[in-house]
Amino acid sequence: MLLALTLVFIGKPASGQPSAMPPATTTAVSVPMPAVVVSAGTSEEMYDLMRASQAKFLEGYDFIQNNDMDSARASFDEAVDMLLWSGWVITQTPHLNDFFRELTRQIRDAESDYLFSYNDDWEMENDEEIPDVEAFLDLDLNIALDDPAMRIALSTALRQSNFDIPIDVNDHVARSLDFLLNRGRKFFEDALIRSGRYRPLIEEIFREEELPLDLIYLALVESAFRPQALSRARARGIWQFIQGTGVRYGLRVANDIDERSDPEKSTRAAARYLKNLYNMFGDWNLALAAYNWGDGNVRRLIANTGITDFWQLADLPRRIPEETRKHVPLILASAVLAHNPEKYGFPTELDPPIVYDTVVVSKSVDLREVAKALNTSVEVLRDLNPALRLNRTPTRYPDFVLKVPAGGDPELYALINNLPSAQVATDGTHRVVQGDTLYDLARKYGVRLQDLQDANNLTAKSILRIGMLLEIPARRNTK
Repeated sequence: MLLALTLVFIGKPASGQPSAMPPATTTAVSVPMPAVVVSAGTSEEMYDLMRASQAKFLEGYDFIQNNDMDSARASFDEAVDMLLWSGWVITQTPHLNDFFRELTRQIRDAESDYLFSYNDDWEMENDEEIPDVEAFLDLDLNIALDDPAMRIALSTALRQSNFDIPIDVNDHVARSLDFLLNRGRKFFEDALIRSGRYRPLIEEIFREEELPLDLIYLALVESAFRPQALSRARARGIWQFIQGTGVRYGLRVANDIDERSDPEKSTRAAARYLKNLYNMFGDWNLALAAYNWGDGNVRRLIANTGITDFWQLADLPRRIPEETRKHVPLILASAVLAHNPEKYGFPTELDPPIVYDTVVVSKSVDLREVAKALNTSVEVLRDLNPALRLNRTPTRYPDFVLKVPAGGDPELYALINNLPSAQVATDGTHRVVQGDTLYDLARKYGVRLQDLQDANNLTAKSILRIGMLLEIPARRNTK
């Protein structure tokens, strides 16, 4: 069951008058939802925003109780999006930041509890929705290992290689090795080759943060080193951050940029997150389990069982979600294979590291204009800047660092800041309300439907969520 929190219901502050104390009688109710706290600095608009987000969380929780996970996720996403697209800088707004962190924790716990209870049925019913990066998670850990040669090979590999995280010789790791060498071989080989693009960057950051370099294989299992990888839980990027955790660790997520897909920034965020998890548990297996399942879930399981060994916890029936039970040994098995790829028939020649120069851009500029100035293509710029969600650099982002092809002429780089500002949102913004459609909004604001879609990284099939903040593009001159 979900952890019940005590929510204090409070009266709404008088218009324009935030209050430090609740002006009305308080009532304690045991319900699983983030508390809205009104105090000095909480405006009426912020209060309404938090209450609306809270209502969407409760709607999602009700869907979970009725085993409707798709609708629950849509409601949870809406609860989070209301805050992310509100216009406030969450990390600089203490009351909103506290609410946001509690909201994302409650959502994570709610989804984890659902997966614990219904994971098997959900995966069977929705198997076609699981991206290929997660296909290896159908590995059956309940089949007895009948090939002792695999265990011998694993023991030999451990003796011959230097690992900087503990690698255990047990059935979980051996089965994961067997899977990656056979049914999951193509997945592993493709991911291993692709790792060459980011390995130098990741290892440099891990050395700076004093982290074990073998943690790089967490990214192999999470995303196959694809910056645009999106999981069924809507985690994104090489390190598969959900929105809440990404924002908490300094990643910007908006309609025009998603830094969860930025290899450098997301790696720095992942390094800090992993350090915090290790400091919390003092064990890399538990830290990796917490990365996948949530530190709160792992802490509660340890508190309830008194067991602090991951493998013992993994062997408990239905206490850890199947995905987490498979997640940790797959990371360790990936490290074993990647240390000696030629021994297992994998290629040793990896993709070359991605190299680029950088230009600090002080305003939003159109990538098509940048491509012309640098004699390159928009596709090349998008590939170097996977965090960009539109064909322009983000608005309201002073000193944005744009990656450009390496070895260019510095004089050409200087031209970028002389380019005209991208024409965006000259008619302002529009917050979506019930009944809004892209077609109706395009007519209302007198813009082309395609321009409205392009300005907000949407397609004709995109779902508008209540509370979304849309940018209205400039009207085209038809004369």
